[in-house]
Amino acid sequence: MLNIAMAACILLFAAAGYIAFMNSKLIADKKKEAYIPSPASEYTVYMTPQFTEEDKRSMSPIGVMEFRDPQGMMKVYLCRVRNASEDLKLEQAGNVFLHHLTKARDTGTLMFYRTVEEALQGPEEKSLTDRLSAAAKKKAENRIGKQGQSTH
Repeated sequence: MLNIAMAACILLFAAAGYIAFMNSKLIADKKKEAYIPSPASEYTVYMTPQFTEEDKRSMSPIGVMEFRDPQGMMKVYLCRVRNASEDLKLEQAGNVFLHHLTKARDTGTLMFYRTVEEALQGPEEKSLTDRLSAAAKKKAENRIGKQGQSTH
């Protein structure tokens, strides 16, 4: 009798394990089906003192920085281009934007950098804007540290 009870128990545990495995596989498949990768987009780096309504119709900013220029305050936008055009891929535009960012922070003219979180589409854009944020913060901290050392 004990052998029958043990066999039934093992059979129940095996069935429960199989059901749990199939359930997790089903959930993973549903998540995979639900993820729709964002379409390949084109990007540009747009430098202007003011982003206008007309600009908003053709570009969607995902990152923005502001710096002091001899002519006044200037903003640089990393934008996803809405209309088909011959602009840059994300990594290329990110490198151009990073060049402007590093130049402004190295010269001490960088006022701020911020990511437009609500405009981000996909992990690639998130990863790039995280790197830009880290670059802006890192250099700002280094410059502040050097200024503190020079006063001693």
